[in-house]
Amino acid sequence: MTSKNTAGNRLDDQSIYSNAEYLANNPTWHVEHSPWKAQKIYDILRRNNLSPSRIAEIGCGAGEILVQLKALLPDSYFVGYEKSEHAFALARSREREGLHYINANVLDQNVHFDALLCIDVFEHVDDYIGFIRSLRGYADYKIFHIPLDLSAQALIRGVALLEARKKVGHLHYFTKETALETLKYCGYEILDVNFTARAIDLPNQGLRANLMRMPRLLLSKIAPDFAARFLGGWSLMVLAK
Repeated sequence: MTSKNTAGNRLDDQSIYSNAEYLANNPTWHVEHSPWKAQKIYDILRRNNLSPSRIAEIGCGAGEILVQLKALLPDSYFVGYEKSEHAFALARSREREGLHYINANVLDQNVHFDALLCIDVFEHVDDYIGFIRSLRGYADYKIFHIPLDLSAQALIRGVALLEARKKVGHLHYFTKETALETLKYCGYEILDVNFTARAIDLPNQGLRANLMRMPRLLLSKIAPDFAARFLGGWSLMVLAK
């Protein structure tokens, strides 16, 4: 079984999550985006004819993604791992039959699942390479959701990446290409990849995002890769093993 992770890989060492700073900046812990994320996870599983019976999520936050997935996959068993006391307090109220939350880091546990979810997580981790590598032995399949913060618009604006760092704690920034190469470098086989576009799909993303919604939508229909690189506002959903 995979050995316990070292201090440099520990998601729970990030003080922004253990103190009240992240909660202050994100009081809902992004619960409002959970149905959208859960549907995207369900879609990539179904597209690849996968029906995992045991699914875990590392860094599950308030736990709402698993609530939504449980409704889509009622016969599956779910476990959410969350080290932050603030997030775990939100998650544990969502427990139900077949869905449990543990106030711990999965990398400290001797467990194995059919599928492991890592949804908007490793961009927050200091040693993200070590962290990604350490996940390999914990499940047969892994699903990653990776914000693509690096875009021409973000670089031109200058402050966009600093805003992502200050508000949501992103320490590392990716394009589609660098995200996929990072996973390959860490030993993963990429099975399926698709863009997700919160800035297009979800309402009330802020004035700038609302103004950019139509240009993003139009450009994505013509050249989705270019749209992500130029305008930003996309993430990447990846199925790997």
